[in-house]
Amino acid sequence: IAGAVLGSSFVLRAVGDIGDGTLSWLSPIGWAQKTRPFAGETWWPLLVMLAASIVLLRLAAAFAARRDLGAGLVAPRPGRPTAAPSLGTPSGLALRLQRGSLIGWGLGVVFIGVAYGSIADSIDDFVRDNKALADIIGRAGGASLTESYLAMSMRILALTAVGFVLQSTLRVRSEETQLHAEPLLAAPLSRQRWAMSHVLMACAGSVVLLLAAGLSVGVCYGLVRGDVGVVPGLVGDALVYVPAMWVMAGVAFALIGLWPRAVNVVWAIFAACFVIALLGELLDLPGWVKDLSPFDQVPQLPAADFAAAPVVILLLVAGVLGWVGMVGLQRRDIG
Repeated sequence: IAGAVLGSSFVLRAVGDIGDGTLSWLSPIGWAQKTRPFAGETWWPLLVMLAASIVLLRLAAAFAARRDLGAGLVAPRPGRPTAAPSLGTPSGLALRLQRGSLIGWGLGVVFIGVAYGSIADSIDDFVRDNKALADIIGRAGGASLTESYLAMSMRILALTAVGFVLQSTLRVRSEETQLHAEPLLAAPLSRQRWAMSHVLMACAGSVVLLLAAGLSVGVCYGLVRGDVGVVPGLVGDALVYVPAMWVMAGVAFALIGLWPRAVNVVWAIFAACFVIALLGELLDLPGWVKDLSPFDQVPQLPAADFAAAPVVILLLVAGVLGWVGMVGLQRRDIG
């Protein structure tokens, strides 16, 4: 929920700043930027942030004083007396454990996609007086500014969805460290089937999230433009990032198998990919640095032509990383 609030605040601020600024007042990030440092210096929005912080802290203290330790104010519902048959399979259990995460990330991706798609048709008007922003968007590919903006939007949505992919893949490690894996592996269940149930959940979830991203952007853009025929093409433009997301899952799984104590390094890699995608041009990063990100190897559709070679190479890299992770997991101790 905290991640959803942060993501929503960022999107509201971004959409509000592109428009007339009204939506930015619904975002705490927008409040901070209303101070306009080095561009007019307005001090009173700081009072809004201070007042909101005090109110929220008082509410948090009141809630904490009234709930049980280790529990919330809302009582948990009793579970069903018998488990669903699907929980008797590794894949069914993985789906049950991760469905809440998938739904949460899916809603976040849809929300951001709706925001991006709703202004795509008017992006020329929004950046007409902002040459720097037009240059940034234009560098996302060739073609028109709108196509470049859509390409940049798809990349950001794909990078956002990587959060779920990593969280889902790292579930293998958390289930191990929380001692949930040992009872399962004591049964006639191989390490390979157990681990792959979570990895496949991450890979399948990436496809679901990219479908949601493409549909949300495409439907909103099509409705504003009056041509819903653009939806299938934008869905395809989103799905082209599947191999890059699988590479990230492969990196996480390889670390789980070879160096489990260092699995959190994958989040630093994820952050680096985000910086390269959003700020690579502004920071004038060398070409070899940008090439390290799998998301920079993906054809930037719809601003560029589709190329099969990088997609195939990324799939092969993801497969090799998955194989390395599985070999390491089968050879090391669990726990």
